[in-house]
Amino acid sequence: MSCTGERIRGWAAAWAAVLLLAGCGGAGGEAPVVEPRFLELGPPLDDREAEISGLSWYEEDLLIVPQFPDRFGTEGELVFFYLPRADLESALASTRPAPLEPRPIVCHAPWLVPIIRGYDGLESGCSVDGRCYMTVEAERDTSMAGFVVSGRFTVEAGADTFSIELERVTSIPLIVNLPNMSQETIIQDGRRVIAINEANGAAVIAGPVAHVFGLDLEDLGTIPFPRVEYRVTDATDLDEAGRFWVLNYFWPADRGTLRPADDPEVERHGAPPWLGPDTCVERLLELQLLEDRIVRTDRPPVWIRPREDGECRNWEAVARMGDRGFLLVTDKYPATLMAYVPLPAAAGGP
Repeated sequence: MSCTGERIRGWAAAWAAVLLLAGCGGAGGEAPVVEPRFLELGPPLDDREAEISGLSWYEEDLLIVPQFPDRFGTEGELVFFYLPRADLESALASTRPAPLEPRPIVCHAPWLVPIIRGYDGLESGCSVDGRCYMTVEAERDTSMAGFVVSGRFTVEAGADTFSIELERVTSIPLIVNLPNMSQETIIQDGRRVIAINEANGAAVIAGPVAHVFGLDLEDLGTIPFPRVEYRVTDATDLDEAGRFWVLNYFWPADRGTLRPADDPEVERHGAPPWLGPDTCVERLLELQLLEDRIVRTDRPPVWIRPREDGECRNWEAVARMGDRGFLLVTDKYPATLMAYVPLPAAAGGP
């Protein structure tokens, strides 16, 4: 990537402002920083090739969406996983918890992979009224493509397991075409499912939007989405006021693709002391779904303390854990890691 002198001077000035805000706490006060508490996952999700891409609650079970669920089943089957809430509560209450044991969910969808040209896996999931919705990413020659699929849960009689039967698939019109980035996140408000782009920064799109579908996957158009620099990789369920948190991640090697502009979160709320132009960004942002748009709330970001060696953790999946914190999972970089992150008081936590 080539840079003009003006662009270099502009980046230098921007990061000088970042460092100044980091030193004084920024306009909104000191940035809340949390230390992740890691939880051990049992097989087969302890393997980095599991590539987990989404978390979502279905009643009292935490659904786990691998990017390539076809790796875990026989031909024509997709296998997802779940963890009972009771198992997670027990692990968090223990000082030496045993590895969490993922339970399989068999999904019958022999048609899904063959009909989507360039299929590159699942990216997110949510559920409402006994149905599930997931986004699918595809790469076709030099362009990306996105899809949303819907299915229904079936509880096996006399058993503590359930299955998923996928029924419909529809395409998502892409607003931004960037390598390996499409609709990474999906949310629902009981009436609509909404797909959110992975890239929403100022340099890649002038007016970010999210794509809205009915529960029958009828295309309902788009609604405005706030400018969020870096990547949006997953979202929690909504609360009663329509508020939800998204994972906001930056891997410095993506600078040439994302071309991040000045970070509005740093300008509003300050930055942690380690932040620099070539460091990872691992944080959570709270947004709110209104009837006709999605907005950023006033709560400050929750910054996740980085590894001491500087290696980035590609957080790809998030779910609320009650009102006190979050469960996060990485994909294969640097490994499959599951962590609990508390919601600090500075960000409106208990």
